[in-house]
Amino acid sequence: MTRGGFINPESPMSIEEKLAQARRARVDGDWRSAELLCREVLDKSPVHPAATGLLGQVLAEHGDLAAAAHFIKLAIGLAPNSADVRLNAAVFNERQGDLKGALDECKRASELDPTKFEVWATYGNYLGKAMLFEPAAKALRHAVRLNPNHPGAALLLAGACFELDDYAGAHSALDLADKVAPDLPQTLKMRTHIARRAGDDETLLGFAERWFEKEPNSDEARMALAFALAQAGYYARAAKTFQPIAEREPLRADYLATMGRHYLGARDLDQARAWFERALSVEPEFEEAHYGLARTATYSGDLKAAERFCRRAISIDRGHIDSLALLTEVCEGRIGDAEFEALKALSANPNVRLDARATAAYALGDASHKRKMRAEAFEAWTQANRHKTAILAATPLGPYDPARQARFTQLLMDVFALDPLDTAHEPPREGEPTPIFIVGMPRSGTTLLENALSAHPLVAGGGELPALPYILDQLMEAFAATGGRGRRIDESTKAGSREMYFRQVREFRLDALPFLTDKQPTNFLSVGLIRILFPQARIIHIRRNPLDTGFSIYRKNFSKRWPFAFDQRSIAHYYGQYARIMDHWRRNYPAAVAFVQYENLIADFEGEMRRLVDFCGLPWDDICVNYQFEERSVITFSAVQVRKGASKDHSGSAEPYRDFLKPMADALIEAGVDLETGDLAKS
Repeated sequence: MTRGGFINPESPMSIEEKLAQARRARVDGDWRSAELLCREVLDKSPVHPAATGLLGQVLAEHGDLAAAAHFIKLAIGLAPNSADVRLNAAVFNERQGDLKGALDECKRASELDPTKFEVWATYGNYLGKAMLFEPAAKALRHAVRLNPNHPGAALLLAGACFELDDYAGAHSALDLADKVAPDLPQTLKMRTHIARRAGDDETLLGFAERWFEKEPNSDEARMALAFALAQAGYYARAAKTFQPIAEREPLRADYLATMGRHYLGARDLDQARAWFERALSVEPEFEEAHYGLARTATYSGDLKAAERFCRRAISIDRGHIDSLALLTEVCEGRIGDAEFEALKALSANPNVRLDARATAAYALGDASHKRKMRAEAFEAWTQANRHKTAILAATPLGPYDPARQARFTQLLMDVFALDPLDTAHEPPREGEPTPIFIVGMPRSGTTLLENALSAHPLVAGGGELPALPYILDQLMEAFAATGGRGRRIDESTKAGSREMYFRQVREFRLDALPFLTDKQPTNFLSVGLIRILFPQARIIHIRRNPLDTGFSIYRKNFSKRWPFAFDQRSIAHYYGQYARIMDHWRRNYPAAVAFVQYENLIADFEGEMRRLVDFCGLPWDDICVNYQFEERSVITFSAVQVRKGASKDHSGSAEPYRDFLKPMADALIEAGVDLETGDLAKS
């Protein structure tokens, strides 16, 4: 027998051989050969139940349900207690839309022959189609035990486990599939979906890249890769990856808005605006595009336009939580009663996704704060943080681990024990901008300081660049395994790390001026690494009153990458580790870092700025104290706040909430932090 239904007369086969070949032809998708073989058997043995049932199944799978019904009925009459015939009937029932009938036949077949792999695999498949995932997983586990070398059954089991949020079980099933057929596109697709659902951004990109490599013509794989790139912070690459889909579907407003979001992440506000406007030209009432333009306007400093776009999105969808939250931000909490009540209802609605309820609750807290409803405000922020903690607990990251963070701090101090440089910094290097790293806790004034410095005509504002934290994490994993020392980083690793950093600088078009700022707050962990990779760099440390800092963190909607941010004691513990490592840099790297206390900066803004500008090796320019009049994008939590210039308005912000913040204050004292300055308390 050959594919296409041609029989070799020189090779006579027995009935059982023909049936076996018919089954193989069906599995291979060669329905014509399978049908011809079944009919040949029936020509010789007209009442053969297995051939009759199989023919009925083949006809059903090919869409000839009327003919299939005749043969299935006949087969059941001939052999009502045959597991094979009952399985044929199950397939027929499923094909004609009778899923319940299919499940009944599978159940009967499993009782007639509990050792038959095909029965359990089909039963599990149909249970999954019926959304009965627990019994589906049970049936498919039985199938896999009977035949561990069948990748299809293993993939079905992985899918059932995925629907049950049993990601470990799903990965185990996929491991079985990989043993038989490594790196199948379906396996990589499933691993990508698991990583996305589990919030495992570290593995998501790798699986998405491998899936797209296997299926470069799959739009689903392309979309998954674009999403993974965006989650990893590679927004320009995400836009480039997604663009063929958007261009091929120019009437899909959602695709056009996705391009806008990617360009917004890539800090290309002009491109972002253009794509959002294209989306509105296709669908003028598309609220996501109005919200995208609101975010673009916020980052550009056009707060009136941002408010207008937010209100437009809300007029289309009164429950658009992101627009309500952004409206609360750009209006600094001064929202109307209708918006206030909407936030209250949405934050308490159990049918709203948990992350969206958290967003609504943070905004409700800010609006309540503006109305001086302090107890209600703090309760809303606390509820938001409970939601975020629950979300975090369901991801591979898990909740904040104080012991792990303390071990990491100690490892940093061991690895980067002494400053490798004898001077404050080396001269600038020709052909690349000199980084000015602004380090400190989140919400400590890093955005204020960066805006003042990057207003200087020789400085490009880089914002929070993600490259250096990634580089540090990779190196520290190696150091933890080998016990290596910071100054032993080989030249190849140095060169590769520097190239990774400056590649991002070029991607964000920050290489046109002699200096650039990088205000990624967690770079306070990287002072030792900066001294090795960028000996010409300047480092400025800004520190703020710890309760003001912690309170500001507690009321902001941080991502899961900041796991300490959702609990008072966790914030205090992290602050204590920050104070500990900064004290280490101060004692062992005395020439490396210029320090400024936030409260002193606000009190004597020009005096402190002149000192810091001089430390950076820049000539003084008055624009550094009038930065708020410069037109530039600000893509941080402080995008609204910094438009007003330096102000004492936020000093002492925690004081009215001091009673609510007692757990944080007590934990800061336990961590050895001075409650006024944020320094390590002197014993």
